Amino acid sequence: MARVDLRSLPDTPALARVVLPDGRARLVLLRSGRLTDLGAAADARLGSLDRLMAEPLTTIRRLLDDDALLALPSLDPAGLAWAAPVESQEVWGAGITYLRSREARMEEAIVRDVYALVYEADRPELFFKAAGWRVVPWGGEIGMRSDSIWDVPEPELAVLANSRGEVVAYSPGNDMSSRSIEGENPLYLPQAKVYDSSCSIGPAAALAWHVALPGRSVRLVIEREGLPVFEGRSSLDDMVRDPADLLRVLGAAYTLPVGAWMLTGTSIVPPPEFTTRPGDAIRISVEGLGELRNTVRLVQHSGATALSRVRHV
Repeated sequence: MARVDLRSLPDTPALARVVLPDGRARLVLLRSGRLTDLGAAADARLGSLDRLMAEPLTTIRRLLDDDALLALPSLDPAGLAWAAPVESQEVWGAGITYLRSREARMEEAIVRDVYALVYEADRPELFFKAAGWRVVPWGGEIGMRSDSIWDVPEPELAVLANSRGEVVAYSPGNDMSSRSIEGENPLYLPQAKVYDSSCSIGPAAALAWHVALPGRSVRLVIEREGLPVFEGRSSLDDMVRDPADLLRVLGAAYTLPVGAWMLTGTSIVPPPEFTTRPGDAIRISVEGLGELRNTVRLVQHSGATALSRVRHV
């Protein structure tokens, strides 16, 4: 795991998970210029993101805004490494939440109408992205599939919800995707989205009640051999879905005992002639909410193929 880089942190109070030199992960509160060790709190709910996200938002706010937390021990960033700000939370994604995303998916697709329809529909496109333990932390290696010819990062606002679907925090996120696989057929979306090291969130979860989202920009920079090969910028104001509404739809018929992360879609799409390569450095930032950094690695494919037709017995 990469060492803590304080320059990547949000400029508002936030939760993060760090790894101590002995290998133990700790939940910390980034506030007032210090890393407060929440594992030292008498209230066990503060030592675990799972236990904390099981609480209602009013309780979470009361616990984390308590000035008494500043009396807890602080951790020295030297020697600490980042863990992803995820424990048992699932990660879900939302698609076609920006006009540019709809256009890009229609460009790549053989079947185009479904993307235009979902952009305008009441029901959003939601899909499972990753189990919590699979999320790549800040500084880790994000994956691209070896059986794909067109792979790009998708810089997104990631939203953390509690067990009641209430918005708790925000972070930069990367919904790494195989556009060539999804472009063959929209039904291949799970294979384009869900594979080893396909999701990264971090470095920290900026507490939502300290954040006003309107006007914030999202930025993506891809570097190859130390030089920028792609850069894009957009605004959260261009999102046509409210993140809170997306979470309400997710939890409408699906319980979330310890909450969930939601990747809310992207409007920064590299051109069709661009694809990532192993070794590329990816930087995703949401203004004021931190910068997520990853390096691309190749995820090997076994060579398994599907049957060319359905066999009826």
